[in-house]
Amino acid sequence: FFFLLGIFVISHGLSSAAVLDLTENRAGLQVLRSRRSSVLPVRMTTDIKTEIPDVLKSIIARKEEEVAKLKAEVEAAGPDHPIAKRLAGENEVSGIFYSALKRPNNTLTVIAEIKRRSPSKGHIAYIKDPALLSRTYWDAGASCISVLTDYEGFGGSLDDLREVVAEQQTFKDEYPPPCPVLRKDFTIDEIQIAEAAVAGASAVLLIVSALGEKRTKELMDACERIGMEALVEVHDEDELKIAIDCGAKIIGVNNRNLRTFEVSLETARRLKPLIPDDVVSVAESGISGNLDAWELRDMGFNSILVGETLCRAYELSTEAATMYQRGYNQAKGLIMAFKAKGSVEFGPTTSAAFYGKGEGAKETLGEMSI
Repeated sequence: FFFLLGIFVISHGLSSAAVLDLTENRAGLQVLRSRRSSVLPVRMTTDIKTEIPDVLKSIIARKEEEVAKLKAEVEAAGPDHPIAKRLAGENEVSGIFYSALKRPNNTLTVIAEIKRRSPSKGHIAYIKDPALLSRTYWDAGASCISVLTDYEGFGGSLDDLREVVAEQQTFKDEYPPPCPVLRKDFTIDEIQIAEAAVAGASAVLLIVSALGEKRTKELMDACERIGMEALVEVHDEDELKIAIDCGAKIIGVNNRNLRTFEVSLETARRLKPLIPDDVVSVAESGISGNLDAWELRDMGFNSILVGETLCRAYELSTEAATMYQRGYNQAKGLIMAFKAKGSVEFGPTTSAAFYGKGEGAKETLGEMSI
């Protein structure tokens, strides 16, 4: 496997880590399913008109090994393993993720992401305490939190997710309530969905470009049985049609082209009119400031998913703090700016005012500092 991956990397002039970052998505894998016995995964074939991009193929191969190890671990532990129990039972879907994102028209919600590094860009933020960062997100008004659990490319883990879930549950008697958590990893098998559920996640991500129509539907059905919601990601009209036909209730439009790796909000502009009104629409990638967020809001999107921008801002705030005063958190300022009822046409020429520095930012964000 590593020999073949090395050939791919050399031929494309990329590191294996860079390949992972360029998609910042998930991959798919066909498996033979059995509730009573363990089975080994086999490579999937997609029914999408176009072939799976090579970058996703390499990720599928890596995730295939991880899934096989997890299945062996669960099988060895027997039917009392928490994941085995989750797979065997029928679980009700709470709908909390959908409800957190679906707000009145022209109200934008934010899925704030926790990401330590980007394989092609390197270090983003140390995030020594993901639970503390999730508290900042909650305090700023984020509706949901996305936690990367892939270690090789992003330095994440399921422990990060567990810590975030535990921190959010401390707000269960407060307003706003705890943020539902999305497990952001390359979901290729129902056992990963069950693993996410046991860890406390409310939703997982399914990528149509890697799964195809049949497999996307199978994993959506698995989410229903396991009691999880799915954010179904698309990149073009064909994938969007598949997501809608499969009954997706939450659809994410990724503005990154998986073949050219270019990012453009025009993808969101093109696909948004095709998404049914009762489906939650989420814009992903290419959101670097409040004007981008307001533009997507004006397109009609219900929510945006933002990672790198927020994590970098959070780290900058840490560096700016002094022994006398904790600096206004820039990540908090950005989330509040994303949600503000600002105007793209008459907004500031720069988003600097919303990064939490200076009295103008505090006044604009509706905060008072003494």
